[in-house]
Amino acid sequence: MLSKFSRKKLIGLKVELEALLEKIGYSVVYGKGSFKEGTCLIEHEKKIVINEYTPLDMQVDFMVDVVRRMDLSNIYILPALRDLIEEKNTLFE
Repeated sequence: MLSKFSRKKLIGLKVELEALLEKIGYSVVYGKGSFKEGTCLIEHEKKIVINEYTPLDMQVDFMVDVVRRMDLSNIYILPALRDLIEEKNTLFE
């Protein structure tokens, strides 16, 4: 799904997703780890831990997966990001 985007576009999406997650109270932390798929969601701490060696498209995909499950009705989201979230939602309907 994300392979169609350039590295520059993926970096932009990553920055926007990090800002969106911060806006809704989550922190995104990058580090070394050997957890499943290179990412970990710690719900009770509102923290997302991403292995810094996980490919960029997988990092973005994981963050999209996290935000797509949240109520974002009262939050402004860039149209490109909203499209990406809705595209992921249609995959799981």
